[in-house]
Amino acid sequence: MKFQEISDKLTQFINRYNYLATDRSANVLFLMKCIVLKYLADNQRIDFEAYQKDIKKNFTLDYILGLWQGTPLRLAFWEQDQVDPQPIGDEIWDWVSDLIAASPSLAGENPGLIGSLYETSLLINHKKNHGIFYTPENIATYMATDVLGAYKIGDGIEEFRVLDPACGSGSLLSAVYDTVISQNGELSPGEKEAQHRQLLETGLLGVDRDPIACLVTRLILTLKGSKYVKPLGVFCGDILTEELVKPQSVDVVIGNPPYVGHKEIQAEYMKLLKNRYAEVYRDKGDLSYCFIYRGWELLKPEGQLIHITSRYFIEAFYGKPLRAFIRKAFAIQEIVDFNGLRVIEGVGVDPAIIRLAKKTRIDDQQTIQVKRFFIKNHKPESYPRLIQSLDQKNQQGDLYESFELLQAQLNDDSWRLYSPVTQGIIEKIENKTPFTLDNVVQSFQGIISGNDKAFIFEQNDPALCAFDPVFLKPWIKNKDVRAYQVTEPQKKILYTNMIGAIDQYPQVAAQLEKHREKLKNRRECKNGKLAWYKLQWGRDPDHFEGRKIVFPYKATQNRFAIDENKCYFSADVYGLILKPRLYHQVNEEFLVILLNSRLYNYYFKSYGKKLGDKLYEYYPNTLLRLGIPDIKDETIKFFKDSYDRIVELKKNGDTTESGKILAEIDKWFYNFFELSQVEIAVIETNQ
Repeated sequence: MKFQEISDKLTQFINRYNYLATDRSANVLFLMKCIVLKYLADNQRIDFEAYQKDIKKNFTLDYILGLWQGTPLRLAFWEQDQVDPQPIGDEIWDWVSDLIAASPSLAGENPGLIGSLYETSLLINHKKNHGIFYTPENIATYMATDVLGAYKIGDGIEEFRVLDPACGSGSLLSAVYDTVISQNGELSPGEKEAQHRQLLETGLLGVDRDPIACLVTRLILTLKGSKYVKPLGVFCGDILTEELVKPQSVDVVIGNPPYVGHKEIQAEYMKLLKNRYAEVYRDKGDLSYCFIYRGWELLKPEGQLIHITSRYFIEAFYGKPLRAFIRKAFAIQEIVDFNGLRVIEGVGVDPAIIRLAKKTRIDDQQTIQVKRFFIKNHKPESYPRLIQSLDQKNQQGDLYESFELLQAQLNDDSWRLYSPVTQGIIEKIENKTPFTLDNVVQSFQGIISGNDKAFIFEQNDPALCAFDPVFLKPWIKNKDVRAYQVTEPQKKILYTNMIGAIDQYPQVAAQLEKHREKLKNRRECKNGKLAWYKLQWGRDPDHFEGRKIVFPYKATQNRFAIDENKCYFSADVYGLILKPRLYHQVNEEFLVILLNSRLYNYYFKSYGKKLGDKLYEYYPNTLLRLGIPDIKDETIKFFKDSYDRIVELKKNGDTTESGKILAEIDKWFYNFFELSQVEIAVIETNQ
């Protein structure tokens, strides 16, 4: 309630006065000075009543902090503050006075509250546009406690250094500070003052590209002490490209690096990063990959790195170089997989926490502690309990599973973080699958038109009558593909890629002329690789014209079906075409039954890339790794007959009879792979 009331007051100020709104930094800086002034006054470190006239005339951080110190500051606290500030007008000053006197007191509050006020009130649009999402206090506390538990902070504290390479508003460094203080127990006032000074001057390092974020971090740290000390280790800059911290000088790297994909990074900066971090950052990698490599460079031998980051690197195709680097450069100590639970509010990325120790040699018996949350319908208000449950002394068996696995078991293609039961199931499958899906099919993606309004029509659109039927193809999308069924197409695509000269088809030309300007502005048209009237990525039409298996690119369950109607489809659908059968009897019917089975739904999800708590990405590079059993002729006939019966029953809406057949098929696969009742129960539960 206290936090919300002050936050609302800051927001109201921005909406009412729009103070210096053309300059975001000046606007935020003014409000931060207000919060700092209130914090110092509420905690009786300055006498606001006695000095308010002077503060109104000299409304700078240096003056306010100088009052706290008792003498003017020798070194500027914030170099970008106004050098010769203008006096504040009476109306604005009345608002400042009301904030300090009338809003809830900050007496005794952790200064980290300032960071939260900054994030919620002042950063709403800025952080979303820059991939910036700050670490909630409970997660920051867990990370700091987790990584610092391996150190006896009291021993050699003067040499101990912790770095946050993308510190934002200082939540992680604040948690590190609090953890160090709590681990050292009862200290005398003099000892506390000495430790505070050491932490701020040499022990805590933070870097961020956002100068205001760096200011907030400095303020939080300095306000933690009873006496003023300027933090000397917080720098404004880019840790990835600037030499702001000496290599191999840091004991701990703790971070929440920006979640920025390749599409959001400027071309020149991306080129620079790909040259600088070539070992881990390639193609469509994420910016966070560079932060792990950079952390390794800055850590001392045996130093530790703990990041909360996107979990996509665990399975993503483009994360393979990073996985290979981590496996050889670090002992992986812990992975907390939130398994699609988006525990950082407002972030559309699935987080995980990874804790690593820098090593020159990795022991063959190095074990990884994995904590993976179960998929449940958790609500945001329950997230604090989830984080609290990570404390080993307070494990909640109904919230997550905890198990160990050997680092040597990890495969760079994908990290399969299997519990013992899952490991047993997968081993049984892969011991009886002599080849992979990639050996028996080739995959292809659907069409990208570049302008659907120009090329896609409703089935009953009168405009279709003007076109030669040879150019009109049935059109489906993700939602039209179900397990065993492709719904009747309700749309058609004007497939123009077979047209050589558009002027020979005046009706087609007339239709596309309405969209000519947008079509011409497509990248491939502008660089001369594509005629303006053609589909941007029309693919190979022969792939669509033949018999094929289709499946959606993103889905909550395996959904495979055979298309017999020569459907063309959008890029959110993929197709599979059988390769020549040289050494197996596999056909489309068997593959669809296998891939739609409960067992293979579980199998794929055991390593498939997650998108949220229930959605999965069915990218061919991942899907085609599935092991495929060698089935004999008589068994193939059984599956062919079963497939035909299932399709017919589903077409007629008979879910009861089709369900019975599917249950028998599931039972057949369980028996074939020799699964135990315990293993079957796990599979059945996780559907």
